[in-house]
Parts: sequence; structure tokens; C-alpha cells
Amino acid sequence: MAQNRRSSMGPFPDPRPTNPGDGNQVDSGRKQVDANAKTRHVRWSDEMDGLLITSLVEQVLDGHKQTDNGFTAFQVSKAMERVSNGCGVIVSDKNVRARLKTLKKEYTEVRQLLNMSGFGLDPASGRIVADQVAWDEFIQGKPEFEKWRTKLCPRYDEMETIFGNDAATGDRAVSGFDNFSPMNGM
Repeated sequence: MAQNRRSSMGPFPDPRPTNPGDGNQVDSGRKQVDANAKTRHVRWSDEMDGLLITSLVEQVLDGHKQTDNGFTAFQVSKAMERVSNGCGVIVSDKNVRARLKTLKKEYTEVRQLLNMSGFGLDPASGRIVADQVAWDEFIQGKPEFEKWRTKLCPRYDEMETIFGNDAATGDRAVSGFDNFSPMNGM
């Protein structure tokens, strides 16, 4: 009976060869992200973050400012190209925009910490520095900031160039596009 089952299932295709030298496998040397995949996540490395941030800083310094609702398609495509050329990882528009959302959140949190009395940033390491009492008091009210005791933000200055005043931190927060003229009460 077992023989009947085997023969009724028909022939099985040969498994795909996995030897790189067999000529049947194409290896472009690039990791690709399917732009249409809804669930494709990319784990961003420090090198990828550096290329993304550097690309956006260059664009901001060249006068290509972001729009009120984020970065333009041009800016994102330039950043995608930089990451692809630099790391060999092809990322989609959605991947870049999701990463920018995360980076902006981190920038906003670090900025909020640095605006508190007793907190500073060690520029060499990117570590938030404060005495134990300041940390304990602040984290008592905002436990989600505990991660910043050990987490680093080595590119804070570059992220400030990118996000500037677009990150609201509380009362009277303004956008980077707000006009600071006497007519506006500022």
C-alpha cells in the first residue's frame, strides 16, 4: 500500500541546487526588499542609518527642505539610492519612511531629555549623561525613557539638522516652517 501512495503522488521535482558553482543559482550580491510586500521588514544597521541620515543632511544643506507632512519623494528616493549603493541593501519607500518615523521619535525623546535640567549629551559616545538622582526623578514620571540610560544617540546633531524644530516637545512647540516674526507674537 505504501508503494501505491508513493506512485500516486507522482514524481517530485528535483530540489533547487544550492552550490554557488553549479551555474543554476543567480547571486546578484544584493539583498532585495519587495516593494509590494506589506509585511517585509528591514533591520536597519548602523551603517544603513548613517547613509540615510547623511543623504538627508546633504539634501537639507543643499536647500531641499522637507514638506509640512514629511520628506518629498525625491528626498526619499535619493536616500534609498544612497543606502542601496553603500550597503547593497535595496529598501522601499515604505521602509525609509518607517525608519524616518522611528528616528524622529528617538530624536524627539533625546531632545526632551536634553531640555531637562541636569541632562546632557556626551558628543564622543552619543550617551545621555545625568546624575543618578536626575534619572530616577525623571523616569519615575516617564518610565518609557529608561532605555536612554544605556541607549546611544551618536547622530543627534545630524538628526537635529534633518528634523530641526519639526519635533513638537510640548507647550508652544513650533514647526520648522513657522515664521518667527513679531507679527506672529514670537
